[in-house]
Amino acid sequence: MKKLSIKFLMFLIPVSFVACKGDDEKPGNNTGNESQELITTVMLSFSDSNGGTQTVFFRDLDGVGGNAPTIDTINLTFDNAPYTMNMMFLDESDSTDVEDITAEIREEANDHLVCFTPSTGALSITISDKDGNNLDLGLQSVWSLSDAGTGSVNIALKHQPEIKNGQCNIGETDVEVDFPLIIN
Repeated sequence: MKKLSIKFLMFLIPVSFVACKGDDEKPGNNTGNESQELITTVMLSFSDSNGGTQTVFFRDLDGVGGNAPTIDTINLTFDNAPYTMNMMFLDESDSTDVEDITAEIREEANDHLVCFTPSTGALSITISDKDGNNLDLGLQSVWSLSDAGTGSVNIALKHQPEIKNGQCNIGETDVEVDFPLIIN
């Protein structure tokens, strides 16, 4: 039974949707009991070059292991490019007390990076906001289109305290979503 419990817990750890509390993660303060915040919602707000707007969501209000999340499709029109995108991370698990995790990510910008991986070469994404060390943050970006098509965009919020170097292959993943993509 012990082996089964350990394997089950190891399975849950990589798919947890959490954001970190910065004060507990300063050097010398790592007690292993850091409080974590749940990220249930990722919101992408797009503005196109013609003044149009679109907002899409990832929502998993009951967290990992309950009901399946809902993930909206990003629909971009080739003629309206480029798009400016602003992102928010929320904890909507308590509908009477929604918590905006984005403010904490901005506060701890030197420890966070939003990573974008489009599955199609028809989309290129340029991060337009920086942290205090002039490295990309990723809460704001510009999306440019070169052709019509379909695919997906993987978006991952990486937590990289004291190791952030602008690369996505290091640190822990706080939340990761594959948004379906349609370019008309």
